[in-house]
Amino acid sequence: MQNQPVLLLVLLVFLAFTTCSRAQLNAPPSRPAPLAELLHYEPTGLSLLTPYAKGKIPVLFIHRLWVSPSSWHRMIAKLEEDPAIAGRYQFWTFGYSTGDPIPYSAHLLRQNMEELRRKLDPDGSDAALDQMVLVGHSMGGLLTKMIASKASDRLWRVVSDRPDADLQGERSDVELFRSGLLFAARPEVRRVVYIATPHRGSRFDRGAIERIGMRLVGIPDPLRAAHRRLVESNGDGFFRDHFRKALPTSIEELEWGSPLITGHAELAPPPSVRVHSIIAVRPESPRGDRTDGLVTYESAHVAGAETERVIATGHLCQDHPEVIGEVRRILAEHAKF
Repeated sequence: MQNQPVLLLVLLVFLAFTTCSRAQLNAPPSRPAPLAELLHYEPTGLSLLTPYAKGKIPVLFIHRLWVSPSSWHRMIAKLEEDPAIAGRYQFWTFGYSTGDPIPYSAHLLRQNMEELRRKLDPDGSDAALDQMVLVGHSMGGLLTKMIASKASDRLWRVVSDRPDADLQGERSDVELFRSGLLFAARPEVRRVVYIATPHRGSRFDRGAIERIGMRLVGIPDPLRAAHRRLVESNGDGFFRDHFRKALPTSIEELEWGSPLITGHAELAPPPSVRVHSIIAVRPESPRGDRTDGLVTYESAHVAGAETERVIATGHLCQDHPEVIGEVRRILAEHAKF
C-alpha cells in the first residue's frame, strides 16, 4: 500500500501521454473539469485566450512540469472577475513539451514572442506590449527567468569551455544551440512573478519518480540529431563530457546540482525588471527544512526580489486563493505604471 502514490502518479502521467493524440494537440483550448485538467494537453506555443486588444498589457502564464496551459484557467477566471484587472490586462499562455531541454523551450518561447509582436504590432505603436508581465509556476518559472534575463556566457560555460565562436557545424544546428544558450533579455518584459520555482533545482526526480518520468519523456528527434551532428563536427575536447554524451531532458536538468540548473541559478533579470516571488511551504515542514513537498524554500528564494510572499500550502498551488490574491495585488501595482 506504500506504493499507492507512486502508482497513482504512473497512471495519471501514462494516461496524459497515451491519450494525447495528434488531433487533441491541434484542438482549441477548453475549460476542462478538475480531473480532466490534469490529463488535458493543448497545443504547444504561445496562445491568446481572447482576441488581441491593443492598449492592454499582456500577462503571460507559463505552466509547470507535466501539465498544460489549461492549469491556469482557474487563476485567469478569478483575475477576470476583477473589472480593474480585466480592463487593463489581456491574458496569454505558453505551452511546451515536458521532456524538451529547458533552454530549447525558452528558445521556442522567444521565437513565438518575436513572431507575435511582428504580427500584432508591426509598426511598434502599442506601448502596452512593452509592459509585459510573466508569471511562471515551478519549471515555468525557470523559463520565465530565461526570457527576462541576459545569458552572457553563463549557460554556454555549462556545455563548453571553448569560445562559442569556435563552434563548427551546419548553420541551422549552430544557430539553434547558440540561441538556446546565448541570448538577451526580452525588452518587453517589465515584471516577473515566480511561483514555487526551483531556482536551485529539486530533489523530486530521484528514485521512483525519476525512473517513471524518464520513461515518459523524451527529446524530439530533430533536436537529438542536431546535437549528434554538432558533437561529430567538433573535437572530443570541445564539449564537456556530460553534454557530449547526450542531451539532458528537462527532468534531468531539474536535478539539484545539475550543470544546467547551476548555470541557470546565476541568471538574473536586469534592474529594470521588477521581480516577485511566491513560495509555497507546507505547514508541517520542519523549520530547518521548509518545503512545498517538491521544492524547498532555499531553492525557491530569490535574493533581491522586490516582494516575497510565503504561503502555507503545497507545490500544486496556482489555484490557492492566497496565490491568486498575491498575483492580483502585483498586477494592480503594475497597472499604476
